[in-house]
Amino acid sequence: MRNSIAHGRQVAIRTSLLQFGATVIAALIAAIFGWRTGVATFAGGAIIVVGNGLFALRLFAEGVAPVRNALRAAYAAEVIKWAWLCLALALAIAVLKLPFAGLIAGVLVAQFAFWIALIAIR
Repeated sequence: MRNSIAHGRQVAIRTSLLQFGATVIAALIAAIFGWRTGVATFAGGAIIVVGNGLFALRLFAEGVAPVRNALRAAYAAEVIKWAWLCLALALAIAVLKLPFAGLIAGVLVAQFAFWIALIAIR
Protein backbone atom coordinates (compact mmCIF):
# COMPACT_ATOMS: atom_id res chain seq x y z
CA MET A 1 0.00 0.00 0.00
CA ARG A 2 1.26 3.49 -0.87
CA ASN A 3 1.59 6.27 1.64
CA SER A 4 -0.60 8.88 -0.05
CA ILE A 5 1.21 11.87 1.49
CA ALA A 6 4.66 10.59 0.48
CA HIS A 7 3.35 9.69 -2.98
CA GLY A 8 1.78 13.15 -3.33
CA ARG A 9 5.10 14.79 -2.46
CA GLN A 10 6.91 12.65 -5.02
CA VAL A 11 4.37 13.53 -7.70
CA ALA A 12 4.71 17.23 -6.84
CA ILE A 13 8.51 17.05 -7.14
CA ARG A 14 8.42 15.15 -10.44
CA THR A 15 5.79 17.50 -11.83
CA SER A 16 7.84 20.56 -10.86
CA LEU A 17 10.96 19.09 -12.45
CA LEU A 18 9.09 18.37 -15.69
CA GLN A 19 7.66 21.90 -15.69
CA PHE A 20 11.10 23.37 -15.07
CA GLY A 21 12.66 21.32 -17.87
CA ALA A 22 9.96 22.36 -20.32
CA THR A 23 10.44 25.97 -19.26
CA VAL A 24 14.20 25.86 -19.85
CA ILE A 25 13.74 24.29 -23.29
CA ALA A 26 11.08 26.87 -24.23
CA ALA A 27 13.31 29.72 -23.00
CA LEU A 28 16.23 28.47 -25.08
CA ILE A 29 14.01 28.28 -28.15
CA ALA A 30 12.54 31.73 -27.43
CA ALA A 31 16.04 33.18 -27.08
CA ILE A 32 16.29 32.81 -30.87
CA PHE A 33 13.98 35.86 -31.00
CA GLY A 34 16.18 37.84 -28.61
CA TRP A 35 17.57 37.48 -25.13
CA ARG A 36 14.74 39.51 -23.55
CA THR A 37 12.18 37.16 -25.05
CA GLY A 38 14.13 34.18 -23.73
CA VAL A 39 14.31 35.73 -20.26
CA ALA A 40 10.59 36.55 -20.37
CA THR A 41 9.75 32.98 -21.37
CA PHE A 42 11.87 31.61 -18.55
CA ALA A 43 10.29 34.05 -16.08
CA GLY A 44 6.76 33.08 -17.14
CA GLY A 45 7.48 29.40 -16.72
CA ALA A 46 9.31 29.95 -13.44
CA ILE A 47 6.31 31.84 -12.06
CA ILE A 48 4.11 28.80 -12.69
CA VAL A 49 6.68 26.34 -11.34
CA VAL A 50 7.14 28.33 -8.13
CA GLY A 51 3.38 28.77 -7.74
CA ASN A 52 2.77 25.04 -8.00
CA GLY A 53 5.66 24.40 -5.64
CA LEU A 54 4.20 26.78 -3.06
CA PHE A 55 0.86 25.02 -3.43
CA ALA A 56 2.44 21.61 -2.81
CA LEU A 57 4.48 22.85 0.16
CA ARG A 58 1.40 24.23 1.87
CA LEU A 59 -0.82 21.30 0.97
CA PHE A 60 1.55 18.67 2.34
CA ALA A 61 2.91 20.73 5.26
CA GLU A 62 0.87 18.99 7.97
CA GLY A 63 1.33 15.47 6.69
CA VAL A 64 -1.51 13.16 7.67
CA ALA A 65 -4.31 15.34 9.03
CA PRO A 66 -8.06 15.25 9.60
CA VAL A 67 -10.20 16.01 6.56
CA ARG A 68 -11.14 19.47 7.80
CA ASN A 69 -7.46 20.43 8.16
CA ALA A 70 -6.62 18.97 4.77
CA LEU A 71 -9.41 20.98 3.14
CA ARG A 72 -8.24 24.16 4.85
CA ALA A 73 -4.70 23.43 3.70
CA ALA A 74 -5.94 23.04 0.11
CA TYR A 75 -7.82 26.35 0.27
CA ALA A 76 -4.83 28.12 1.84
CA ALA A 77 -2.50 26.61 -0.75
CA GLU A 78 -4.70 27.87 -3.58
CA VAL A 79 -4.83 31.38 -2.10
CA ILE A 80 -1.03 31.41 -1.73
CA LYS A 81 -0.58 30.21 -5.31
CA TRP A 82 -2.90 32.85 -6.76
CA ALA A 83 -1.40 35.64 -4.65
CA TRP A 84 2.06 34.64 -5.89
CA LEU A 85 0.84 34.45 -9.49
CA CYS A 86 -0.73 37.93 -9.39
CA LEU A 87 2.24 39.51 -7.64
CA ALA A 88 4.86 37.89 -9.88
CA LEU A 89 3.03 38.64 -13.14
CA ALA A 90 2.47 42.26 -12.08
CA LEU A 91 6.16 42.56 -11.27
CA ALA A 92 7.20 40.98 -14.58
CA ILE A 93 4.85 43.10 -16.68
CA ALA A 94 4.74 46.48 -14.92
CA VAL A 95 8.12 46.74 -13.22
CA LEU A 96 10.51 44.62 -15.28
CA LYS A 97 8.64 45.33 -18.54
CA LEU A 98 9.33 41.86 -19.92
CA PRO A 99 8.00 41.11 -23.41
CA PHE A 100 4.43 39.95 -22.96
CA ALA A 101 4.48 37.30 -25.70
CA GLY A 102 7.50 35.58 -24.19
CA LEU A 103 6.06 35.79 -20.69
CA ILE A 104 2.75 34.24 -21.71
CA ALA A 105 4.56 31.59 -23.78
CA GLY A 106 6.47 30.54 -20.66
CA VAL A 107 3.28 30.45 -18.59
CA LEU A 108 1.53 28.29 -21.19
CA VAL A 109 4.44 25.89 -21.63
CA ALA A 110 4.76 25.34 -17.87
CA GLN A 111 1.01 24.91 -17.43
CA PHE A 112 0.74 22.42 -20.29
CA ALA A 113 3.74 20.54 -18.85
CA PHE A 114 1.86 20.40 -15.53
CA TRP A 115 -1.22 18.88 -17.15
CA ILE A 116 0.85 16.37 -19.10
CA ALA A 117 2.78 15.46 -15.94
CA LEU A 118 -0.44 14.78 -14.06
CA ILE A 119 -1.41 12.27 -16.74
CA ALA A 120 2.04 10.74 -17.22
CA ILE A 121 3.32 10.63 -13.62
CA ARG A 122 1.55 8.26 -11.30
